[in-house]
Amino acid sequence: MKIITPLGALAGVALAALLCIQPARSFGQTNNLDFTGVSANVEGAIRMSWNSTPGEIYEIDEADSLIDTNTGTITWNVLYENYPSQGTNTFWLDTGNYFADPEIVHPSQSPMRFYRVVLTGTNETPTIPVVAVVSPTNNDSLSGDVAVTVSAYSDQPFLSTKLYVDGQEMNEADSSTNWTDISGVTNYVQDTYIINTCEWPNGPHTLFATARVQTGASGTHDVGDVGIGYGVSGSVPVTYSNLITRISFSQPFFAPEDGQTQHVSAVFAANVDWTLEIQDVNESDVLTVTGSGGTLAYDWDGTGTGGTNLPTGTYTYLITATTNGLALPSGLSGGGEGGGSVPSPEFAESSMLWTMSSEGSGDVVPLNLYPPGFDTNAMTIFEATPSEMTALRSAVMGTSSLTLTSEDSGGAASAAYSGPSGQNSRAPKRPPINPVKGRAGVYGIAYDTYAANGTGFTIASPDNGLHIGQKIQLEGHSGATSTFLYKPLKTYKQEANAFIATMKKNNWSQGFAKVDDGFTINDLRGSGSIFNGVKLGVLMLHGTYGTSLDFNANQTKQIYFPITAGHSATYLRANEMSLGSSATNGLKWMAIAACNSLFHSSWTTMQTGGTVPYNGNLHLILGTDTVAWTGEHVVSYWAKYITVGQTNGSPMTVKDGWIAGAKQAYLETHFNYVNPIKFAASGDSACQGDKLQSYSDPGGSSFYVSTQVWP
Repeated sequence: MKIITPLGALAGVALAALLCIQPARSFGQTNNLDFTGVSANVEGAIRMSWNSTPGEIYEIDEADSLIDTNTGTITWNVLYENYPSQGTNTFWLDTGNYFADPEIVHPSQSPMRFYRVVLTGTNETPTIPVVAVVSPTNNDSLSGDVAVTVSAYSDQPFLSTKLYVDGQEMNEADSSTNWTDISGVTNYVQDTYIINTCEWPNGPHTLFATARVQTGASGTHDVGDVGIGYGVSGSVPVTYSNLITRISFSQPFFAPEDGQTQHVSAVFAANVDWTLEIQDVNESDVLTVTGSGGTLAYDWDGTGTGGTNLPTGTYTYLITATTNGLALPSGLSGGGEGGGSVPSPEFAESSMLWTMSSEGSGDVVPLNLYPPGFDTNAMTIFEATPSEMTALRSAVMGTSSLTLTSEDSGGAASAAYSGPSGQNSRAPKRPPINPVKGRAGVYGIAYDTYAANGTGFTIASPDNGLHIGQKIQLEGHSGATSTFLYKPLKTYKQEANAFIATMKKNNWSQGFAKVDDGFTINDLRGSGSIFNGVKLGVLMLHGTYGTSLDFNANQTKQIYFPITAGHSATYLRANEMSLGSSATNGLKWMAIAACNSLFHSSWTTMQTGGTVPYNGNLHLILGTDTVAWTGEHVVSYWAKYITVGQTNGSPMTVKDGWIAGAKQAYLETHFNYVNPIKFAASGDSACQGDKLQSYSDPGGSSFYVSTQVWP
């Protein structure tokens, strides 16, 4: 495997970038993917581009070393999925993936990073959506907060958009309008994204958008696969021009109880007097700091004025700057120094061994890239810290194919500032930073896509426990005909990722994320369930219900969930679960996103027979009373509504958020489902008003409620 992108020579030593690129690879592709360019911007983010073919879909992977000394092979981690081709040349920006588990840090915090691009598929819809950035327009000069309007249309349902700045995905739209034309055939969406241009360097930037559609809905058994298609807008070049630039933060998710401090920084285009106001959700100051110069740098420990304790919640950072007529310190401009994420002290200080060929040609790489026992007789080995290598890299950057362009550096040594004498800016808006302080709780999520054999699983009805070979009647079928085909639920991965991102942005820690064969049927059985170790749980899979008695479940009519294991599957009876824990951070709320997971008729017999899937410690269980189709936002809207609310600052109850989130998610699909959809909630009556932030202890009596969410 060859390491490319040498940085040139200094004092007779050939230097390798701390960034290294593996030639792109893909699985099952007919053409060769080749990287056509790579550059590091002033923040230390890596922009890469590659030859591509229209209609293709890519996954971008990274590795921290070429050889894992434990396995002797390279270990790839997923950086980004479902990235559509932009034509014959595609580009993307690596700013890390803080929603992965474990997190993939910003490239500026990684001593080395290798990449590959994997072709994972092509557009599967008969037509692709049309999408455009309609505002701002080409070559506009932007300052402060800017509304970016994205419009899209398609004759396919499930239409949604994403906005990218320089190849980095932005947060979801701040507002959205969607409708269907008078013929009922074409779907339209217009999304507005608010970005804060003060969070980037001054200078040129590129906006573009993507749109996604599906051919139909999936969710119930015996329903065919859905096709997914993507459209990509043209690029819109713009210029950012601000007095306050490059507002950045050291912690994506700020938890002082974990020993973290939030390093707030900014670079100014002129010498200024600045004020930093840390404000709560009501925009009231909890701490004010002042200073002057060409930069702002402040470490917040999470306390208020005088060291007062502050509650967990949303806190924003308001920066005000006014020019003071003094000269800008040498070396600073709208592009400035620093920015992005602060490299860890370990990265800057730890000495390590490096190697190069003895004749002085080729790349310099860390010695630990090579497995134990590798013949190093033809190599020169020396010791240096990564920060020393970074300094050497900077000295020769101008002669390398890895370059800082004028676009990426924010204009570098720009002329004297001539813009407005004052500006204020509230941050953060740019991902992945979210303005929440404090650890809110721990969640867990598991989902089964049923994709192990590519086409789904045919599963016979379970035995009824009375006589060997006698089968449970499922959904009114006789035991002999209750053999269902459970097709893949490919959209579950995207839906789960949206849920994870929403929870993490609101400072909920991930206890686990289990996918397909990552969990077994035994992980869900009894009081030792993996979910009982987290405060909030989500299980996403297929579901069905019995219409005959199950003698293995106290002669009740049960609800069943098929759990895969390799190329087979087994039904889990609902009563085999014992969800709920009395521990402070034990399971209180559980959502099961599956067809018929709280089917009312079966649920009634289960409660009467004492065979429910929860114990006396669970507050609420949430599910569905009918077939429930998958959707991009069914569980993520629930997460949003119960953490911050439909409007920020007004969190909904766990129960009401489940219903409201489903209503909104299905409304936006513009798809004519074949049946009404009902979502349900059950549990302890004393807990019906539970919010994540405040809740009651179980009181002993139970309730059940079912609400139609579509149409």
